[in-house]
Parts: sequence; structure tokens; C-alpha cells
Amino acid sequence: MPSADFPMQLHRATFRTAAVSFWGLASIVMAANFIGNDLRVNYTVEWIVTGLAYAGGVVCWLLPWGQIPARRFIPVVFGGIGMVTVGLFATGGTRSHLLVLFLVIVVFTASILEFRIAAAALLTSLFAAGLPLVLQRWDGFYGRSLVLLAASMVICAYIPALGRKALREENQLAERRRMQLEESYLSTIEALAAALDAKDRHTEAHSRETAALALAVGRRLGLEDEALRFLEYSALLHDIGKIGIPGYILNKPGPLDDEETAIMREHPVIGERIVASVPFLVRIRPIVRAEHERWDGGGYPDALSGEQIPIEARIIHACDAFQAMASDRPYRRARPRDWILKEIRAQAGLQFDPRVAEALLHVIESGEVAITGTAESALHEDRKPQFAHSWTQHLDAIQQLGARLAMAVSVPGICETIGRAITTLLPYDQCRIYLLEDDEQTLRPVYFSDTKHTEYEGVTAETLALQVGQGITGWVAETKQGALVGDTERHPKAVHIPGTTNTDESMLAVPVIFEDRLIGVIVSVKVGLHQYTGDHLRLLTILANQAAVSIFNARLIERLAAMARTDPLTGVANRRAFEQALEQRLDAESVEPFAVLMLDVDGLKQVNDARGHAAGDAVLKRVATVLSSQLRPADLVTRWGGDEFVLLMPGTDQVGAMSLARRIGGTLLGGDDSAGGISVSIGTAAFPADGHSADGLLAAADRSMYVDKRQRVA
Repeated sequence: MPSADFPMQLHRATFRTAAVSFWGLASIVMAANFIGNDLRVNYTVEWIVTGLAYAGGVVCWLLPWGQIPARRFIPVVFGGIGMVTVGLFATGGTRSHLLVLFLVIVVFTASILEFRIAAAALLTSLFAAGLPLVLQRWDGFYGRSLVLLAASMVICAYIPALGRKALREENQLAERRRMQLEESYLSTIEALAAALDAKDRHTEAHSRETAALALAVGRRLGLEDEALRFLEYSALLHDIGKIGIPGYILNKPGPLDDEETAIMREHPVIGERIVASVPFLVRIRPIVRAEHERWDGGGYPDALSGEQIPIEARIIHACDAFQAMASDRPYRRARPRDWILKEIRAQAGLQFDPRVAEALLHVIESGEVAITGTAESALHEDRKPQFAHSWTQHLDAIQQLGARLAMAVSVPGICETIGRAITTLLPYDQCRIYLLEDDEQTLRPVYFSDTKHTEYEGVTAETLALQVGQGITGWVAETKQGALVGDTERHPKAVHIPGTTNTDESMLAVPVIFEDRLIGVIVSVKVGLHQYTGDHLRLLTILANQAAVSIFNARLIERLAAMARTDPLTGVANRRAFEQALEQRLDAESVEPFAVLMLDVDGLKQVNDARGHAAGDAVLKRVATVLSSQLRPADLVTRWGGDEFVLLMPGTDQVGAMSLARRIGGTLLGGDDSAGGISVSIGTAAFPADGHSADGLLAAADRSMYVDKRQRVA
């Protein structure tokens, strides 16, 4: 057989060359036997030798030398030397023209066999070539030719021997590199599998155990070695796509909802993309993608069925299901072994390939693979499933929450994100998040989760609102201390919330505090007495601390954004805010009529000069207050700069704008506070009558304002 130092292609080509050499040289020698005069040829022997040469060519061409060790060719080499020797004597001995054929045999031997065998062939050839000088009379020409032949044999045998040695060393180096590459492949796969196990601690070592089980099933089904190798790779990485699934979904303590199920079902597609990026794993792409397909076509992501599913994926699907049933999950204990075997039998032909299911059952029942799952622990039916996860699992979910909070920028968005996280980590019937309003007395809910319990169906934001110190929630806000209440009805601070019914209820309530400042309160309630533990309270406190930082930062950003759009003296919008609002209105697909009103405070400079800038500021504040009081919530009041204000009034035409201008002017002129009567000049412009662009409308309002100012001066 070919070895690592003599590749298959070269092995086969060498013997094909030998076959052609037998046929070609035999034909040429036979033809040469008829050239010239005074020939001393025994044609009978020559025809026999030629026939044997043809037979040797057929042997070299047809025999499966790829499966035969090269050393088995040694008899052919020495047989060839024998035939040339017979031919040598049949064509005249020392007068023969066949001497050069010994060189061909030696070179060929040095090319395919070890050097010591080539040396033996060389010495044998020289012995055979020298026999005519011993058995016949001495011939000086033949003797000189024999010496030259010996020198040529040494040189011509040494060169291919060197080439063969270099080729052997190169192939050995390539083999070592191949082994190193194979080891690096395995290391990569094991690292990916370890990353997955670290992500989903409920399935620690799950991938390795699934791979061991899949290999045993694959052997029972007669898969070849190469297929088994890629089956192992696929089993190790079958759930690698879960790296892309949020931890709060992987570790959820209850069944997934529809949205979470849809996200979870993306992991085979994510896994396929991951392995597609690694060249040596391209072959397992369809296996990783299809490992959740069912025999009856009810699987995902492509709803394949029967033989459409790769056999490796069918094997992994069954072994994965066994491992899942035999292991603890966040929402249930492991199943008993007998229950699992019964379920596999029942699902054969439905969920599982019947042949695969049968092979898996044989592997499990024979004990061929050590099963280290926790199925036996499920035999103790008196052990109730506990909610409490390990804190490492909680930290996974909290880490995921931190990443999601980093993407939320609004206070309502942050509260919804926190609320959803709480509902995945804690037992609850309703979760509520209160924020303290600017009066620092009112707690108003900005988030409360949906509930399927009739006890909370009548709850609304209005009925949940309360004052600091009112009820258990207000008491937590007042004391800034978390509370674990096993029976809310019997708590001394309890108050009835309108829209709820009196029932046995447990409550967790923790304050949301940033730098000792109260921001709000997070509450989780559950029907039933004593449903929470100290661990639940500690976990909710951690979540509240995360919420505090995110809400504080979001509010700070909102205040900075408001400051960037607000005039600091009057508290109304500034010029930038007006320009943005006007551009947005003009850029709308369907622009409704609106009006722009421009107002200038007459004589503000004289007020500043005569009474000081404080008096001038009071005038501007008075104008801003009057304008704000005269407008609708949808209207925008803006301090344009200096002594000018601009108003944007959606849905108002020119007539309405002029009526409003007269009303504002009259109100300001009749002022009875410290600012006294204030005279203003007002101009109006309406879209689209007075302009179609921001510049056009503002210019029209400005012209109208100066017409009004000239009339006042006149």
C-alpha cells in the first residue's frame, strides 16, 4: 500500500509507467532484433521473453497496486532482471544490444523502493550483465560497455533515490502539519463547545455527552469513519447558536412566551452562520441547521421531514432530546429514566427517525455510553421544583439586562426593560414600577405588567398612583428600605388599591435610589401567602440598583436635551427648537395650514436703561407667561432673541392669527403687576398664503410686525 512517504497518485503512476515500459521496450527490442546483418538471435527465446514482458505489463496495469504494498513488487523487479538476462544470451551474449535495459530496471527500482533494494537490484544486474564474459569468451568492447553501465547505474540510481528521500521527508512534514491542524480543529471545536456550556449552565457538559451518545448510535447505524468524525463535530456544536440567544431567555424559570420561543428558534440558523465562518466546518452547516427538524416535518427552522433531514442531524436530534429530558431545566426537574425510554419509543416515527430511535434505545439499555445526567434525581416525586437558581445564572441574566439597558435611552423604555427582566427572574402575578414625580410626594406607575389573574384586572395607572408614606409601597419610599411581605392584608401599612379584590397576597417592594435620592419603587406581587424569600428580595434589590443608575442617566440626558431647546430666562422654547419644529412641519408629507406670529417688545431698551436689566428681564418673563397662557398645548412659544418672540400655531389661518395677536396685545397692555403695561408690535404670516418656506414665512411675519410698529409710532 502507499504510505505517507509515497502518495497514492505517484504510487499508481509508477506502476502504470512500468506497464508501458514492459510493453514499449519489449516491442522495441523485438523490432531491433530484425535490424542489421550477422544477427545471433534466438528468436524462439526472444518471442517467449517478449510475451513474458507483455504479461508483466498487463500485471502492472491491472493489479490494484494501490492496495498492495510496494515491497510486493520486488519479485517483478528481479523477474525483469531475469528476463533481460535471458534476452541477453538469446541475442548474442557479449554481442547483445540489450545491455542498457539493466539500467532501466535499476532506475525504476530506485524510484519506487528503498535504497537498499535498489542497491541489490543494481548488484544483481551487474552480475547478470557480466555473465556473458564468464560463460563466453572475453570481449573488450563488451567489457568497456559493462564498466560504463556500472557507472551509469550508480549515478542514475542515486539521483532518484535522493528525490525519493526528499519526497519522503516532505510528506512526513506534511503529515505532521496535518496532525497539528487536526488537533487545532479539535481545540477550536472544544473551545466553542465550552463557550456554549459557559453560556447555558443548565446544560454543562451537555454537548460532550450528546456527542458521545451520537457516536455510539452512529456506529450502530454503520456510518463510516469520516462520517463519524463530522458527526462528532456536529454534536459538539449542535447548540452553538445559543451563544446568540439572550441569557434571560436561556435561563427563564418558566415556559417561554411566543416572542421568546421565536427568538429561541433562531439558534439553529445562528449556529449555521457561526460554523460557516470556519472553513473546515463547512461540511457540518446543514447538520447544525437541521438538528431540530422532526421526522414528521413538525420541526424548525425549515420543516424538513423524513430522509430530507441529514442522517447526522436525525441522530443528534434524538440524542439531544434524551439529554434534555435527563437533565434539570430552569422550569422542571429531570425526568426518570423509564419515563424517557417510554417517550422515545412513543415518538419513534413521529419526532424521531425509527431506525435512530431503535439504535439509541439499544445504546442506552446496553450501557454502552456512561450517562451522567441527573434523571435519577427525578425519581423523588416529593421534591418540589425550586425557583431559586444559582447566583451564577442570575448574574448571566443581569449581565444581559445591563446590555439591554445600555440600548434604552428613554425612561419609559428603561422601566419596560427592567419590568420584563423581573418577570423572567421572579415569580409574579403583577410587576409595577413607580417613579417619584417632581413634587417629590406623588408616586406614579410608569410600568405595570399584564396579568392573567382576575384579582388585578381592574388595575389602572390612576388607581395605582399614591403618595409617599401611603400603603406598603409609599412606606417603602418613605423609609427607603426594601420590604418582604408574606401577607399584605395583615400588614399594618396596607391599603386597598381600587380595582383589586381582597385576596391572599405576597409582595416584594424595594426603593429605587441613586446617591441617596429616591427615584421610585419597584413592586412585585403574587397571589398566595409567603411566596417570596430573602433571595428574591436580594435579587430585586440588585435589579433596582441597576434601574436607578439607568433612570438617573436617562433623566439627566432628557434635562440636557431640554436645556438645549429652552430659553433659560423665560423658560419657553429657544430659536433652535422653533426652527426644528417649523422644518418638521414643512417636511411632512401632507402639510396642514398653520400660522406664524412674530412679536417685538416695544421700548425694552429704554426700560433696561432707565430701570435696569432686572426690570427688563421681568418684562420678558411677563410676556412669556402671557403668551403661554393664551395658546393651546399644541402651539409653540419661542423666544427668538433679544426682545422678540415667535409663535407657531398649527391649524390656525390668518384671521385666527390676527385675532390672537389683538388678544395678546390687549392683555399685555393692561398688565397690573410690577412690570406694568407692556406695549408690543405683532406680525402674522399664514401657510401657504404668505409663504411655502421657513425663510419666506418668517420674512412675511417680520414685515407684518414692522408695519404694526410703524402704525403704533404714527
